[in-house]
Amino acid sequence: MDLLQDSIDVYGGHTELDSVRLPPPTASSTIFPNQSLTDPGGAATVLGEQLAVPVARDASTFTQDRLPGLSTAARDPPPVLNTEATEGTRDAPAPDSCLPTLSTGAGDPPQALNDASWKSHNPGRPVIPTRSSEKLDATQRAARKAAAELRRVKQQAVTDAVAELLEEQETRINEIAKAHSVLPEKVKLLITGETHYRKRREESLANALVCIKARQVNADLPCGQKVKLKELQEMVANDPDLQNLDEEMKQKYLGELKESRSRKAVGVRSTNTAASRDVQVTLKKIYGELQALAYHTGIYACLFVTRGHVYDMHAATWFGTDNIMDFWEDRMKLSPDYIIKQLELWACNEEKNIEARDSLENMQKQAKNGLDSGFSSITKHLRQEKAVRLRFANFEQIKYKFGIDYEGWPDGIPFCSPYKIQTIDEICRLRDAIRDNSFRWVKMTSMQHHEYRKQVDARREAGETVGVPRQGRSDKGKKRKALNDENAPQASKKARRGRAQATPKSREIITTSEEESDGGECV
Repeated sequence: MDLLQDSIDVYGGHTELDSVRLPPPTASSTIFPNQSLTDPGGAATVLGEQLAVPVARDASTFTQDRLPGLSTAARDPPPVLNTEATEGTRDAPAPDSCLPTLSTGAGDPPQALNDASWKSHNPGRPVIPTRSSEKLDATQRAARKAAAELRRVKQQAVTDAVAELLEEQETRINEIAKAHSVLPEKVKLLITGETHYRKRREESLANALVCIKARQVNADLPCGQKVKLKELQEMVANDPDLQNLDEEMKQKYLGELKESRSRKAVGVRSTNTAASRDVQVTLKKIYGELQALAYHTGIYACLFVTRGHVYDMHAATWFGTDNIMDFWEDRMKLSPDYIIKQLELWACNEEKNIEARDSLENMQKQAKNGLDSGFSSITKHLRQEKAVRLRFANFEQIKYKFGIDYEGWPDGIPFCSPYKIQTIDEICRLRDAIRDNSFRWVKMTSMQHHEYRKQVDARREAGETVGVPRQGRSDKGKKRKALNDENAPQASKKARRGRAQATPKSREIITTSEEESDGGECV
């Protein structure tokens, strides 16, 4: 079966990969097992809290496309939260003043729902600004239509010119190939050859100046009338104030550009709608990359994604390549739907923002797990009866014996267990260094290991204690009481253990009740 061409059966229906889409933003909530979202008064109960909003049970309002290998937490259509009164004579109870009003009308959610967004949970964090759009009048629409037609005519002219050039190029390539007795494909490769590797783009002064000019020029312009990039570059080139900058101003502008990029990378979304759309777009890219990687390399990968707060709009989903989800059902005896339901229930009960997730205890645990995981990976090739444990106090002895060292430990932080680091700044730096792989365990070369052993031996000969010595026995220096005869040699622990195991635990002859009556024995 060709997964790139054939249709795929997803929950009883055929679909094509081109038509695959993620669930649209919805204010629906996943139904958890053994938990009802309705009460006799028409209010919704979510995660043990009473939300004074009625529930609309119209299943036709919930539509959702599926990805191959993708599932939502509940197969049945989840309820939709709505603040409008239900049909009939019964009115909805008064909403609780401490909870925002939820609505699922067309368009963006009301401001009350956006006030309970990820931005409101993380005050003080950088916020990614939303893009605003304005409605165009008839004159503006006509002007845009005329401009689009002009661009189409220009594009067609360029296309025709390029096609004519390609015909001439094909003729010239064939002539060169015939004259030098080579294949035309080799000539084309030499002409069109390019590398697919690109260096990482760092912050440059040119980009910083364009960013500054854009803030000055486009600040008060409405959408659709902002100055384009090419025009901004020309304005920067013709601005003498930006061309004659001292070193301090250059560093300032570079810092502002770096801060702007950092805000886009780690900033929080300002509304639940923006967060939900970001989740959909990003997850679709991740699913495609994982599926392509599975085709290329044969890996197995699974991914569970859930919201972090009860008011978040994106639904809990899971994704798996090939038959990876059989592992959870066959080995762990858990269905993926059950796992994602429990994960969503746990995450919504936690209700932690970024600062709560980055507490001192959590970062200490994350740093310790990262250090242990990397150390286990580099020592697994050592043929030891027992796994080598990471002990910071005696790391010099580990380095002396196995030739294992480290690189990239943050400056100003002592090399010790993360649980002994009691400042947020230091443990955050260490955790981030482990995450981005700037800190790593390395295997010393034979020459490096030999030189280090010579240095340690010289220190020991000088009387220095390397590492922490092993604690002695509590009865050191005292005469131990012998269990055997004083003249008889004391047996070692290993010999005593072997003698104890050699002793039979049952009788050699067992007499049954029937044999006792018959007077016989069974050997």
